[in-house]
Amino acid sequence: MSVLLLIFSRMVVARMLKISFSFLFFFGFLVLLFYFFWNFYDKKELSKEKTNSYTFSSKEKGKIHDGDIILRRGFGMVSDYIVNLFNEEYKVSHCGIICKSADSLFVIHSESSSYFTFEGVQSQNFDDYVASSHQNSVIIVRFNNCETSNLHKISKRGLYYLGTKVPFDYSFNMNDSTEMYCAEIIWHVFKDVFQTDIYKFEGQEVNYSQFSNFWDSTYFDVILNHQAKK
Repeated sequence: MSVLLLIFSRMVVARMLKISFSFLFFFGFLVLLFYFFWNFYDKKELSKEKTNSYTFSSKEKGKIHDGDIILRRGFGMVSDYIVNLFNEEYKVSHCGIICKSADSLFVIHSESSSYFTFEGVQSQNFDDYVASSHQNSVIIVRFNNCETSNLHKISKRGLYYLGTKVPFDYSFNMNDSTEMYCAEIIWHVFKDVFQTDIYKFEGQEVNYSQFSNFWDSTYFDVILNHQAKK
């Protein structure tokens, strides 16, 4: 009897191992297939980005203030996923803080794209940032809960986070500041400088999975909206 049990148990174990290996092989195949698809998709998107001729006119740049917020739709599978997931009035997938002085204009943002050698909080020339956006997808907004003379505090605090070299937050967790995604940095900046939660609206549940708060007149005025041209 004990011999039969031993044989039976070995047969069960062998069967389970066979099923496990089959499952692992199938799962690995799916992961590999998804990786190649993602790689192909992003290479195709990168090709579009490299041939993009999206620019801002000098007149438009003149309307920009130090501390303004810039939103855009980027290229790639992640950007397309965010746009489709949020399904908002304006199709954007990324945002950053504009720093403007007499001789420079650049954007502080946290980037996850494999197009960059460094993923996380970084600065990028304004023209390059725009050129990395879908044609006529950029929106620029300005915080309206402070005096114009205090807007520079936004970019100044943004520079502080730039200096931290915080990595990109792939978990999209607002409660963990050891990693940050694009909107998370801006959320922290306004909390730090103005003690304002730009995602909090009276009578509504806080929803961090959105960009629409940036064109809501409760906190921001739209300065330039290229999506309105479409």
